[in-house]
Amino acid sequence: MSKKIIAVLLAAVFCFALSACGDQNAGQNADTRVITDLVGRELTIPNDPQRIAAMTGPSYEMVFMLEGKDKMCMTKSGHTTNYPLALLTNPDLANYETVGANPSSAVNIEDYLSRDIDLVIYYSNDNELKKFDAVGIPAVVLTLNDGLLADAESVMAQSLDQYIEASTVAAKTLSEIINTEESRAEYEAWYNYNVEKITMLAERTANLTDEQRPVVYWGNTWGENVLASYALKNRIYEINLAGGRLVGPVSGNGSFPEVTSEQLFEWDPEIILVDNHGNFPELVIKSMYKENSKWSTLSAVKNKQLYRIPAGVFFMDKGTTTTLMLIWLATVIQPELFNDIDVLAEIQYYYQEFYEYEMTREEAQKVLDGWYDSNEDWKKPE
Repeated sequence: MSKKIIAVLLAAVFCFALSACGDQNAGQNADTRVITDLVGRELTIPNDPQRIAAMTGPSYEMVFMLEGKDKMCMTKSGHTTNYPLALLTNPDLANYETVGANPSSAVNIEDYLSRDIDLVIYYSNDNELKKFDAVGIPAVVLTLNDGLLADAESVMAQSLDQYIEASTVAAKTLSEIINTEESRAEYEAWYNYNVEKITMLAERTANLTDEQRPVVYWGNTWGENVLASYALKNRIYEINLAGGRLVGPVSGNGSFPEVTSEQLFEWDPEIILVDNHGNFPELVIKSMYKENSKWSTLSAVKNKQLYRIPAGVFFMDKGTTTTLMLIWLATVIQPELFNDIDVLAEIQYYYQEFYEYEMTREEAQKVLDGWYDSNEDWKKPE
């Protein structure tokens, strides 16, 4: 019997046990229930939301994975066209309504009222969330713009169990929102995958010394500028799990603080990861590798150790695929320690298991190559 079938049966037993306990929510509307989102807001939501607007970056990918795509009707502009694998795993995506959305943009509430949206997944922006509250549309926060922990030291002080809890709580909350046996079963299977793989990474890299951990820099891609990065706390735990030693700004203004060229040369990273924010990772890598580049003396450039973050249904380091990204990253940072892992096979397994999509090795390679293109019509190979 597969683990998903077992999980469905357990979920059914759990629901039956709850119903047998009597009416513990007397007085609550039978069509609604109260949930708490990731910023601690209590929200009354429909028991069975049918028209979900998933407006934050990875939220539509999370809805797909959790067997809720039939409940989704709207997403952020660009998400219906920019990710070829998203269209392959859910062809209906092309027909979803779209509007613009980002953490600092103003909400036009009529965009949501006119489409009869009954639940929104949105950013942690108090001013805009109030607009949804004012018209009675529950707006759930499942991603945090700046994280809950204050600094890199606090992040690194987490136990492994705390990290796993923090990295899976959004999907857990969303499975409860979707509120079907299928979504709960999918979450349980996905959660167990995360526990298994994260624990494996932690056990293999736990005893590495600083000298055995390559220096890693995580750059972003606004134009050809690789100097935009993340504050250390955003990625330091993951890089440590994968066997590296992250360098970057301790803090900074905005979500993508910049460092100076002088600082990057002083760090002299052995591996540079090129993020997809700004959508020019291939331009950055090409520019840094070209002859007589100003970056040519960096160790990562000299040794051809620049890597674009993979992309799948969404960018692989976001949403539900962060652990899959960490497995790939471990093979990049510690190739000898993880030489038993076939990354392409792991990607194929993941999308078969959690998207019921039979991916070819060619497609898995496209995922590693950053399968993101808003202009090219990707098609599954015949």
